[in-house]
Amino acid sequence: MGSSDRYELARAVLSRIGHAVAIVGASHGAERSCGTGTCMYVSLSPAMIAIAEHTGSRTTRLIRESGEFSVSLLHETQQDLAAAAGKSAPGPDKFATLGIRAAEPPAGLGAPAVDGSLAIVWCRVVQTLPTGDHLLFVGEVVSYLVSDAKARPLLRFGRRYARLGEATSEESPEGYPT
Repeated sequence: MGSSDRYELARAVLSRIGHAVAIVGASHGAERSCGTGTCMYVSLSPAMIAIAEHTGSRTTRLIRESGEFSVSLLHETQQDLAAAAGKSAPGPDKFATLGIRAAEPPAGLGAPAVDGSLAIVWCRVVQTLPTGDHLLFVGEVVSYLVSDAKARPLLRFGRRYARLGEATSEESPEGYPT
C-alpha cells in the first residue's frame, strides 16, 4: 500500500473478485448510454440489485436524471460488446454509435438493454450511495427477461475475460434460492 499508484490495489487484489460481465443501460430524453459494470443482488424479496457506476460517466448522469437503469448479463460470445461499451462514444445515442442492437424496455420504462443477452433486468432506483470514485445505485427489479438460449456467461477475473468452467456442486447448495 506504499505505492503512489492509486490503482495498484485494484490490479493486485480487487481484480481477483470474479464476476459476471454486465452492460448497464440508461436513457433520459433523447440520450441513451451504456457502460460495462458489475451487479449483485442485495434483496430477494423485493428483488433488488446494486450496480456501481463511475461518478463522471454519462450513464451515471442518465440514471440520476431518469431514476432507472437496465442490466444486461452477457454471454461468452458478447465479449466484443463489453469491450465497446466500456469506452466513450460520441453523440447522444451510444447504442446507435456503437451498433449495439437494443432490447427496448417494457411499457413505462425507458432504459435500453442489450438484445440477445442471457438475462436483462430493468430497475427503478431506490437508493444511491457515494462510494469513492463510483456511485452505488440500488434498484428494485420491475421487469426482467431471461433468454432460453443455452449459452454460458461472460466473466471477468484477473483483469481478463473468462468463461464458466465446470459446476462443483449440485444446484442450490445449502438451500439458497439463487
